Amino acid sequence: ADASAAGRSGHGGAEAAAQQFTAEEALAVYSALKVAFAEKSFQQLLRRAEARHPHRGQRGHPDQQAFTVQLQGLVLHVLRTVMPQQPWCLQPGWEGFRQLAQRTTAVAEDPRVAQARHEVNRILGLPRNAVLKPPAEEPVVVHTPDGSGPVPKYDMLLLKDADGDLA
Repeated sequence: ADASAAGRSGHGGAEAAAQQFTAEEALAVYSALKVAFAEKSFQQLLRRAEARHPHRGQRGHPDQQAFTVQLQGLVLHVLRTVMPQQPWCLQPGWEGFRQLAQRTTAVAEDPRVAQARHEVNRILGLPRNAVLKPPAEEPVVVHTPDGSGPVPKYDMLLLKDADGDLA
């Protein structure tokens, strides 16, 4: 019990990183992802991105790469919220998604887990057997033309300089 608790609390180093989820644990994470991706606000942003890139399904078309980048940005917002939730306590963002992939290898062929992945793909408008992959490197800045990006919060009050600017 101690090893599984360490794996889910985010502590325990390499031992925790190798901790495999049970099918039920994997299903719980995928269920939370499905709920978040199905939210009306996310679906509106997804439909807008699809409308902006009508040729996203054509290999080699510029819409394909542009849509992928935008989709990864939209998904990132959800992963930052869902991945660190208890009881699975994965890293926020794409790093947590990588951890999920690593920790579900033992149950990946379980029909219920495979079905949950297919349902996530359906909600995202992807082909049934598509493999959602994180970007090679998480971008420092994600373009969100609709203003849906996060607004940074500061731990301390901003200071005013001699010109009256806040920094």
